[in-house]
Amino acid sequence: MHSKLSSAMGKQHDAAMDLEEAAAEVARFIDSCPDAAWHRRVETEAKTVAAIAYHCALGNDVGLGWICQLLARRPVYETAESHDAFNIVEAVRNAGATKVEVSEALRRTTERSAGFLRQLTDEELERGATFGIAEREMTVGRFIASFGRHMRVHLESLEQALQD
Repeated sequence: MHSKLSSAMGKQHDAAMDLEEAAAEVARFIDSCPDAAWHRRVETEAKTVAAIAYHCALGNDVGLGWICQLLARRPVYETAESHDAFNIVEAVRNAGATKVEVSEALRRTTERSAGFLRQLTDEELERGATFGIAEREMTVGRFIASFGRHMRVHLESLEQALQD
């Protein structure tokens, strides 16, 4: 069965635009974050500001990996517990990241992810498999809204950290 690309105004485009807008909000935060606060620990997430911002960028690549699994109709075996454990290791590794490193990673991963989202066909949106973290079946179409939402959840913590 041959599937044509979805129209420019489809769910794929909306998800890509939402991701780009969320990434722009994170980029503005990075640019405006005082240097003195950049490596401050954010108690609500038990990570540094730098690590949380880097997590936003890396989340794009993790999400792409999961989409590729779902596209192939293969289960994502990662559980909430293993995901949290990976996030802890990542936070330690990236606690001292510089603003330049994080900004560049955010730009690259956002471009890569948004381009990928725009290329998904309507048929591909219907594909899915068991998604271990959510402990339920997940389709690609249902998952793609998570990109922008993920960044905004963490951006809220970042902004709160500067108000404390």
